[in-house]
Order: sequence, then structure tokens, then C-alpha cells
Amino acid sequence: MAARNWTLPDIQNLSKEQERARLLPREGCHLIVGGPGTGKSVLALLRTRRHHRERGAQDYVFLVYNRLLLEASRELVGGAVNAHPWISWFRAMFKRALSRQASSKPALSGSYAQVAGQGYRLDWTAIDDAIASAVELPAPLTPFVIIDEGQDMPRDFYQALAQLGFEHVYVVADQNQQITDECSTLSEIATALDIDARDRIELTENYRNCDRIARLALAFCVEDLASPCVKLPSARPCARAPILVDYGAGCRWSAEQLITRMLKLADRDPAKLIGIITPNNQRREYWFQALRQPRHDLRLDHGLPRVLTYASGLEDGDHRFSEGGLFVINAQSAKGLEFDIVFLADIHAYPCQLENKAWMDDLRRRFYVMVSRAREQVILLRQAGQECPVEAILPTDPDILRRWR
Repeated sequence: MAARNWTLPDIQNLSKEQERARLLPREGCHLIVGGPGTGKSVLALLRTRRHHRERGAQDYVFLVYNRLLLEASRELVGGAVNAHPWISWFRAMFKRALSRQASSKPALSGSYAQVAGQGYRLDWTAIDDAIASAVELPAPLTPFVIIDEGQDMPRDFYQALAQLGFEHVYVVADQNQQITDECSTLSEIATALDIDARDRIELTENYRNCDRIARLALAFCVEDLASPCVKLPSARPCARAPILVDYGAGCRWSAEQLITRMLKLADRDPAKLIGIITPNNQRREYWFQALRQPRHDLRLDHGLPRVLTYASGLEDGDHRFSEGGLFVINAQSAKGLEFDIVFLADIHAYPCQLENKAWMDDLRRRFYVMVSRAREQVILLRQAGQECPVEAILPTDPDILRRWR
């Protein structure tokens, strides 16, 4: 497979605002705010590189929301990072911190079962009670904490960090990209960690998207004074406009023809990574299997491209971002990732509650996140004849989103 140009930038290429964020003191709590493509995750990884030791125990930990982002982050730094999903790290750290207390106060041992919880939900009341009941807490083994996509962790997580004695926390976050059930506002993060306004840096320039993709993403951005929408890039024109393609009966393309076009697109430049972002597991599995089907009548110069997928519970497998191919994922897994080209597949399958403003704002944020994953091109797909409630949030200006049927 062809290698992608996918590496951390040299520090000499950072902007002034990025360099200011990179050079913040190692100690203390800091909050870096910025929209998609501003380099927040890059700065978090550069921060880990400052902390990382080639040998011996590490005094820092790098936390992300999910395992796919964890794998992508590790790949960018060649594996030289002490990184974990936030929730598994918190469970282990909390158990270690409270272990002595549980031996002297058996009632506290029950809090471990509460911490295990279900999925990404913990019993924060039990956690808070256990911390409050502790006579003495040990100093953190990893006193320096670096958190990527910090808006996706709950407010109680940050409060627990402070209560457990973590005094050096570096958080990168964007309130406009909240797409999880339990999340934090920037104000909640700053309050929990006692972050002074002078220790907050705002990134404003978009370094990922070309101009037309950035404009489409902005059409979905829910403006928030606490976390402004990112500026349009000034000197990176898109070669192709974003398009909405209807497929199926009465349309120019069938689903099979779209699959063929995706495979040919990957064959045209094997070094490009194409993301197919789907609304749910059913649609993810459909597109993944359809792309992998043998097609003896399809002539490709480089053979069938690499086709991979990821979903919760499917941690094993090829998830490399440093090579080209087709990567099929759910919308929930797209946070923090980057592709050369993005297909938003089957947008008609996203549920809507048109009369519920909070629901529709959440849907806009989801599309803001998904569109902004693309560097060069974004294509929305919709099956003809299906009700499409998402139409209510799609831009009608053809200069922002063209429509093909």
C-alpha cells in the first residue's frame, strides 16, 4: 500500500498562536481552545513529546476519548507516547489511589464496582463520596495529564482529577464539537481545574480544510461565544466543491455504481485515505462489506485498495492512518480524525427531532465534526425515495453545497 504524507509538523512550521500554546509551562493547568483543523491535537502530541522519556517510568499520561483516536495518536508519534482511553485510565488510577483506603474502610471497596459502571458511564456520586471519605490520598504516579478532545469527558471527571491531587493538566477542547452524551463546557473545565483566563489560549486558523470544505463545515457550526467557529482558510482553494449525491431509483447512480466510483477514486491515488462515515453500525457494515466484495469485471491499476473498518468492540485489525485506502467508520468514531476525502454515507438515516432545538443543535455539531474531517473533498450520500429529516439543516446555497441526482 502507498504511504501517506501524515506526520507531525516541525515546530518551525507552527503559527505564533500555536507556538504560544506549545511553550506554556510544564506545570500548572492550561486550556487550549480551537475549532477543527486548528492543530489542537497536534499541540497535545507535541506536549507529550516534551514529557516523554526514552527509558524508565513516565511522569505524564496522554488521554483520548476512544480507542481509534488512541491508535491514530500513537501512530503519529511512532508509538512513543504513554497514551490511554480516558475511562480505562481513570478506573485503574482511581482503584490504585483508593486501594489503601478500602483495606481500612471496607465500605469503600464497593466504590470500585461503581467505577466499573457500564460502558462510558461511571457513578460519579460514589466516586466523589469515596474521595471525600479518604483519610489520605497518594500523590499521582503521573502528575502531568494531557487531554485531547477534552470537551468529550464529563465535568465530574475534571472535578475528580482536582480532588485526587492532579495539579498539572493540559486540555485541548472545542465546545462546538460536543457530540457525546456526557460532555463538558469550557467553563466547566476551567472551573473544575481552576484555570485562569490567562492560561487559556484560543486557536483561530484552520490548517486542515481547503476553503470550500471549511465553508460547508461552518454552515453547521453552532455559534458559541465561549468557543467561536474557526476562521475560513485564506489561501487553500478546493479543487472540487462539496456535493450531495442522491443515489438509487431514478438517479444517475445506483449504490453499486457508487461503490465502483469509490474504488476507482482510491485506485487513482493509492496514497490517499478515504473516510466513509456512516450513521450507525448497520450502515457501516453494509458499506464495509460492499467495498470488500470481489469485482472481477472492475479493472484497477493497483488492485483492490485496502478496506478497513472500526467500531466499538472491533479493536483488532488494521487501523493504520499512514497508508492509503478506504476506512469505514461510524459518526461517533470520527472525532479527532483526518482523511484526504470524506463520504458522509446515508445521511437520510440520521434521526431528527425537528421541534427540539437542542437535538437539532447536536445534529449540526455532528455534521460540523464529520465534514471537517476532510482535507480535500467531501461528498454527502442520500438514498433516493427515503425521508431525509437532515434536509432541514443542509445549506441551500449551491455555492456551499451542490446537489446531484
